[in-house]
Amino acid sequence: MSGSARSMDILPDILAQTVESNVRTMMQSCSDAEQADRIRADVLSIQQAFDSVDRKLPGFIQDFLRGFMERFGLETVLDVEEMTLRLSSMDVEIPHYLSSVPHCQVLEKNAADLKHVLSRIPTEIGHRNEFIALIKQIANAIKNLLDCINLILNALPSGVTKQGLDDHMRKFVDYSRKFSSALKKFFRDRG
Repeated sequence: MSGSARSMDILPDILAQTVESNVRTMMQSCSDAEQADRIRADVLSIQQAFDSVDRKLPGFIQDFLRGFMERFGLETVLDVEEMTLRLSSMDVEIPHYLSSVPHCQVLEKNAADLKHVLSRIPTEIGHRNEFIALIKQIANAIKNLLDCINLILNALPSGVTKQGLDDHMRKFVDYSRKFSSALKKFFRDRG
């Protein structure tokens, strides 16, 4: 077995031990400031590592959380989707890509706006009037995003393959319809 393959086998154990160690340490009461500072530094280090991996492998954090919760039997106690929505409101960072395609920065801003609006669902779902207003904001954010994608598709020079973006847009529309159906069912069930 090569050294890199062997280190890959060891890596999950090291990560598991590190996470368990940090969780245990954080659960104990911190009586001195130095220990609290070390815990904060460790948590920051873990957060930066997760952010780095999630930038390279979008969706990693959600998959990790789901696996973590299943491993420790928390999937019946906590809702991963709700937790992900709540956490997404904490950091709506708009990446800045240098693109020759017009409207890309507007698309990134619209995507961040939609993410932020969606993050408010868990907080406002219990308040009917606020939730209805939020649904209107979500619909508007989805419309803005789709309009921007259409602008980008139309701005792409002829000969450029648009199929990938078009496929993603179709999936997004499909997910939006499923979301709308879920909302209708939610309101029917709540009477």
